[in-house]
Amino acid sequence: MTSDDLRFASITTLARKLRDGDITVDQIVNKSLEVIGNLDSELNAFLEVWSDDVREKASEAQRSIEIEKSASPLTGIPVGLKDLVDVHGRSTTAGSKVLQGNVAAKDATIVKRMTAAGAIPVGKLNLVEFAFGTTGLNAYTGNVSNPWDKTRVTAGSSSGSGASVAAGMVPAAIGTDTGGSIRMPAALCGIAGLKPTYGRVSRAGVLDLSWSMDHVGPMTRTVEDCALMMNALAGFDQADPASSSEPVGDFTSELAKGFDGVRLGLPKQYFFDDFVDPEIKNSVLGAIKLMETNGAEIVELDADWISLGRRIGFGVIAPEALAVHRKNLGERPDDYTMAVRSRILAGVSISAVDYIEAQRARKWFSHEVANLMQSVDAIVTPTVPIPTPTIEECTPTSTDPGGGGQMPFFTGVFNTTGQPSLSIPCGFGKFDMPIGMMITGHSFDESTVLRIGHAYEQLTDWHQRKPNDIE
Repeated sequence: MTSDDLRFASITTLARKLRDGDITVDQIVNKSLEVIGNLDSELNAFLEVWSDDVREKASEAQRSIEIEKSASPLTGIPVGLKDLVDVHGRSTTAGSKVLQGNVAAKDATIVKRMTAAGAIPVGKLNLVEFAFGTTGLNAYTGNVSNPWDKTRVTAGSSSGSGASVAAGMVPAAIGTDTGGSIRMPAALCGIAGLKPTYGRVSRAGVLDLSWSMDHVGPMTRTVEDCALMMNALAGFDQADPASSSEPVGDFTSELAKGFDGVRLGLPKQYFFDDFVDPEIKNSVLGAIKLMETNGAEIVELDADWISLGRRIGFGVIAPEALAVHRKNLGERPDDYTMAVRSRILAGVSISAVDYIEAQRARKWFSHEVANLMQSVDAIVTPTVPIPTPTIEECTPTSTDPGGGGQMPFFTGVFNTTGQPSLSIPCGFGKFDMPIGMMITGHSFDESTVLRIGHAYEQLTDWHQRKPNDIE
């Protein structure tokens, strides 16, 4: 493999090459560390990199591959962790001054599961402070730049996760998603990002933003890689009160089935309204047409109420975030950045009655969406309705909250319901920036969502494009 091939190879390709003896784990991790060293001064994706530990684990992984010919596909694969995820003996700061010096006493469940599958944690990734923000900016740790254009945002809150995978720093990263924080950076960075069903992946050892809305999931270069990551991540965890005991199968098992028999829902309202950028709308509609041409059946869905989902979700997120931060905010308000402090304090205006009503409305909304989807396997929409804004446009000031506020309009709908939702690239638009398409399925049916995304990838090359080097 050439140096560039190694840098941007998928987990699937790397696992095959490792198994065949064409490459070594040392080569993979050294390339990863090299790219991080060359690019991170400009992208600011990482907060910590554990180089010595990574090289030590690489040697262990290589021995495992040589001894166990049936090693896991994740063996020897470098993975970046959003800095909400606990790793024993390492700091978890959530990108905030408030948690400087906070050292994790044990691994998060997902870290245990990934390392048991052979993956190698590389370091902690930058994020919006406490994951509370959509543009990806952080005045404390510094902003993460988009690898496709370093003057533009990655979206958030999993900003470092999106940038690190898109730039070829790591083949995979962990993100969290409360209102779109996996799928928005995936869309703007031109990669795949899956928000699994609520409860499918354990949140134990992952800091809360909004405990009834938080999801943890993979961000990778391909849909198949998301499926491989899910095979390691998913499953019941007694340590997470919200964890589901729903059976977990092999998330790669349906990938090769294509579009035969698949029914895709096309919402008539909201997701394709006039406020959506025309290039984004046309790219997604073009992708839907391509899927129809290759065997999918398209079903128009009538749901003039579906825009309520985002608003209902915020009525849950805001008071839960306030409850999470109440103690620290009372004792150390000045240690929060101005932007995040104001977002948390927005929860003050939502009463207990309002919160209960929002949760009640959430049950109604989820029921209505489930009924709407009875005739389809998934809904297909744009991920983000607007072109990628610049960092300058999104930077808040004392008199201006900054732009980019429309980015979570679509993704947040499916945090309210908790359904699995995947973003994949489906084109390029203004400023030659990636456009994301969102595929949302039935609860605990990630396999169908991944199948649809993978089938689309086989017809296009959007996921194979690479940002220009910024070294």
